[in-house]
Amino acid sequence: MKAWQKNVLKLALTALILGLLYRKVDLEGFAKILRGARLWPLTGFFAICGVNMWLSSSRWGLLLRADGLDIPTSKLFVSHWIASFFNFFMPSNIGGDVYRIADIAKKSGKPVNTVASVFADRLTGFIAMSLLGFVFPLAGLREVPPEHRWKLAIPLVVFLGFLVVAALVWQQGAMRACARLLPGKLRAKVDKILALFLESVRQYGKDPAVLAKCLGLSLLFQFLVIAAVFCVGTSLRLGIPFFSYCVFVPLVCLLESVPSTINGMGFRDAGYIMFFSAAGLADPTAAAPAMSLLYMTLTLVYASCGGALFLRRIRRA
Repeated sequence: MKAWQKNVLKLALTALILGLLYRKVDLEGFAKILRGARLWPLTGFFAICGVNMWLSSSRWGLLLRADGLDIPTSKLFVSHWIASFFNFFMPSNIGGDVYRIADIAKKSGKPVNTVASVFADRLTGFIAMSLLGFVFPLAGLREVPPEHRWKLAIPLVVFLGFLVVAALVWQQGAMRACARLLPGKLRAKVDKILALFLESVRQYGKDPAVLAKCLGLSLLFQFLVIAAVFCVGTSLRLGIPFFSYCVFVPLVCLLESVPSTINGMGFRDAGYIMFFSAAGLADPTAAAPAMSLLYMTLTLVYASCGGALFLRRIRRA
């Protein structure tokens, strides 16, 4: 299916989900929540965004150095920030990852190794997200309404699924077997690229400390995402305790990472409605769009700074 057709389908699905969720939304209540927003907690949001970008860059740098590519963390930080701009304005995170690969491959001279580092970087991030999405709700099971407890199986299944992916890549046999099914000329090219990719993956695993540090940075990153959402909720005066955010935000993050809608809209909103209903808010369908809209607006501001850095690079080139 052509890219534009996929985007149209995603847009239609996003509109359908939002329409179903908010068909009876209290617009006056929604506007009241936004009007009452405080600015000072939002400084915490932007501070966390900066710290998390540095943590992500440090994790990426660990993987690159394990493969013999020494790229300064400051350069990875700028590349990550610019990528956040493409992530926001494109239908999925692929656009940002493509920019990161192209940017660092130009500096390293090894595009396949750079692809492997971005793949491993993403994989450790998703493993950490799904792990927190299971552990925190399990620890705060009383916070989760009985009718929603079956959803705890979702992050567990996702976590185990990513572990299977990691195992398949590490063992390499399955990927090489799939490559052998390709036509002769194409197989020769794919085999060459796959060999470089899998060798990079092998390099990451030679030092267990590298993988342990990457997972630790990923867990810290995901915990700070919870803190960032808490800052937004505090700005909106929702009055929900921090531990409740720890229970539900990882689940919301898993929902919004589903690549079926534009920037996770719709699924994110459904997650917030579940969260705010469990937290006992009087009107969760008014609070959810306020949270989602403010979070998206703040992310847009931060990502736009990455866009400014990109324009600066273009002018210098």
